[in-house]
Amino acid sequence: MERRRVEPRPHDQRPARGAVRHPVGVALGRHPGGAPDHPRRARRAAALSRPPRIVCVGGATVDRTYRLGAALVGGTSNPAEARAGHGGVARNVAANLARSGVAVDLVSRVGDDAAGRALLAALDRSGIGRRGTAVAPGAATAEYVAVLAPDGELAFGLAAMAVLDGLTPGALASHADLLCAADWVFADCNLPGDALSALARRAFPGVRYRFAVDAVSVSKATRLPEPLDGIDLLFLNRDEAEAAAMRHGPAAASPADAAAALLRAGAGAVVVTLGAEGAILAQGSAGGAPSAQGSAEGAFAARAERIVRVPAVPARVVDVTGAGDALVAATLRALLDGVPLPDALVRGCRAAADAVGRDGAVGAEGAGPDPGERAS
Repeated sequence: MERRRVEPRPHDQRPARGAVRHPVGVALGRHPGGAPDHPRRARRAAALSRPPRIVCVGGATVDRTYRLGAALVGGTSNPAEARAGHGGVARNVAANLARSGVAVDLVSRVGDDAAGRALLAALDRSGIGRRGTAVAPGAATAEYVAVLAPDGELAFGLAAMAVLDGLTPGALASHADLLCAADWVFADCNLPGDALSALARRAFPGVRYRFAVDAVSVSKATRLPEPLDGIDLLFLNRDEAEAAAMRHGPAAASPADAAAALLRAGAGAVVVTLGAEGAILAQGSAGGAPSAQGSAEGAFAARAERIVRVPAVPARVVDVTGAGDALVAATLRALLDGVPLPDALVRGCRAAADAVGRDGAVGAEGAGPDPGERAS
């Protein structure tokens, strides 16, 4: 009697050694046979499949800018050109990121007033997620006044931002879901010091973000956490860097020395902006690309100092408002794209040059900065 050959059924077939089986199912976090995979693997697969996200935490303001027609004369009125718009470092960085296609949320506070309602509407038009931006009953929306010299440089500024004092650690905890979804969190020093410290400590369950901070001003740089080792990337201008470095040792002889001192104080990497002279980057000698961990030990790892000077891109200065914020946003965007930090900062300097070459009132809803965008 002839033996009948039994062909294996499709589900009995085994792949050759080394073959990849059901790649689509694996990519979606499913077991090749259809059974649910381990929840941790499923969460990891979901995280890899979503677009990168940045959460910006801090100032959202009404900005009023006055440009003097001649040198400021104290004790009397001075003729000036005026404009108004929306600003705040965190809001400005978020707006630049949104324009570049990054998924971004803003965690801030506005007053229960017409200015606050207008600011929220502007966030919607800009494509910025505002679920984390609360309306504070009885409070006035934050306001910043910048007086510019005839050459476009800042002569002095005034800030009325008491509403932002409500961004406490408890208020941030109510938006922990946003923080958990973030690849980067960017904060400005308009936040209270304890809120900055909570973000630096990753004091919210389930978060794994990298943390970038802008010092905002000399007076607000005092709010930076001590030590700095929860900060992966710290942005300051020359004056802010020198003031912040003095908290960690003797006065710095140069911006490079100040950056190195802040690196030794624990920051993962430090960027000091120098206006027409470009920027200085201090980072660990083994650094250059963020780690995948976003830990409190700093994403740029080694502490051995490496100082890199990035030259400015030549530009005709029309208005310096918003240049620093454009630099921050372009640098973070490049890091999201996997660009090494020194090269990312080059992109940031290009964005800053583009910003200073335009009047701040140009392109309120378009490619340029919103009216009133500034570096405070």
